Amino acid sequence: MDREGTWKSMSHLKTQWETNARAYADLIADRGTPFHRQILIPCLDRLLGEVAGLRILDAGCGEGYLSRRYARRGAQVVGVDISESLVEICRERAAEEGLTIEYHVEDICSLKGLSDEEFDIVLCNLVLLNVPCLDDALTGFRRALKTDGVLVFSIVHPAFNFYGPGQWELGDRDPVTKRRHGVHFTMDNYFEERSFKRVWRTRSGEAFPAAITFYHRTISTYVRAVVSAGLQIEALEEPLPETDDPFFERERRIPMFMVFKARRVGQ
Repeated sequence: MDREGTWKSMSHLKTQWETNARAYADLIADRGTPFHRQILIPCLDRLLGEVAGLRILDAGCGEGYLSRRYARRGAQVVGVDISESLVEICRERAAEEGLTIEYHVEDICSLKGLSDEEFDIVLCNLVLLNVPCLDDALTGFRRALKTDGVLVFSIVHPAFNFYGPGQWELGDRDPVTKRRHGVHFTMDNYFEERSFKRVWRTRSGEAFPAAITFYHRTISTYVRAVVSAGLQIEALEEPLPETDDPFFERERRIPMFMVFKARRVGQ
């Protein structure tokens, strides 16, 4: 996609997230969904390690629950998001806790407002699958990292992408967990990289005000982009649930997320 096409896409995405800001903030509700809490966040914690005293960029911070999580642990956090409404919610929620966190309205495709070699860690949680500018974003993250700094980013697993070309074939609803049993997962046209629009739902089951755009890419595309940006991959994880709760029956069979850890090595 050329620069003009990327700019138009980001303008459209900004409108989507502005429209959905309140619904999204209410869904995340300072703690994330059960999938975040039991699968993704424990993996992020392991890969990030001890963060006290480190400077972290939360790139695409949403309503800021991870910014607050790591600020509570002693990190110096800067959060950026394309949505002005979400940034305002971040500021309000940080202030309610008495946390000192910088928040800025910023497009991760350019990161114009950030200095070079400013951060020990860049965290980008479930964001790169929602933007058209994978290469530009990763190049910007490398620029923002200090030498030997670390990038940790998560995506929905590309090989089992239910926001893209994959879907679960579902059976009967479990009377205990209230979720439908997974019969099997179907995936087709994995190599066709394109955008999809999906509608999220609130905790009460109502549709979000606007559909959200997702960009399906192959695993090899993500790996090539990380390497091309000048980053060295140190870990690639497909985290399992941290609990044996039967609610996560599907996620114990097929990974929901993929998480990368990469380092800026040398100048």
